[in-house]
Amino acid sequence: MSNITKLRRLRRMSHFLLDKPSVTIRKSGLFFSKSAVDTLNIEKFGNCYISIEDGTEPQEAIKIYVEFNNDPTSEENCPVKTHTANGCYVACVGTIFNQIPRARTLVSKKKSERRIFLEKDLSINTWFFPLAPQFETKLKDLDLIPEVKCIYQLVFRDNIQRIGETSNLNRRCKEYSRENIPYDEVRFSNMNNLTDEERKSWESYHLNKYAREVGALPPYNYQFGKNIN
Repeated sequence: MSNITKLRRLRRMSHFLLDKPSVTIRKSGLFFSKSAVDTLNIEKFGNCYISIEDGTEPQEAIKIYVEFNNDPTSEENCPVKTHTANGCYVACVGTIFNQIPRARTLVSKKKSERRIFLEKDLSINTWFFPLAPQFETKLKDLDLIPEVKCIYQLVFRDNIQRIGETSNLNRRCKEYSRENIPYDEVRFSNMNNLTDEERKSWESYHLNKYAREVGALPPYNYQFGKNIN
């Protein structure tokens, strides 16, 4: 008697119902999943502060903290609109995002990139979402490349040639020019406040992302960055 294959039917699952709380960045606000509403008890609050770590410039922020509260609405305190069935929406954050280039760049990306899982900073008992660098600064005048710590993309005719990290972008680009690597644009994210290891981790993050989407490394990346999974 032949073996009979057994099937197990899978149920569709909206990201609103995932156990791990998440937030989706939109043009004018932040949408928190139903699991985020439940975990953070958002229905108890009417407003939310959007914060970054003190001492960090907005253009280099990699953590966005959300502080739900019942203080009066103000220029710092954004209104919360709760929808019991689906989640909640923190409105009026467009001008805040305009101060954070990485968030502003992320708004135009596909939904899967705009949805981010929340994490908790146990040292201050406050939730935040990590903000991946987006190569938000784009420079076509190669004579103006700054001496900054960053992760970067070398681009030629809108095609990414290399993804890397450096403690001095100007010096590194001069090295690539001597190696005759073709590029007519440099895209980068400042990381002056991060350690070498943290920059390497973000380099690895973007190499992984590129490899998943394209199926190969950029043509002038000969090996993955550090901490590739």
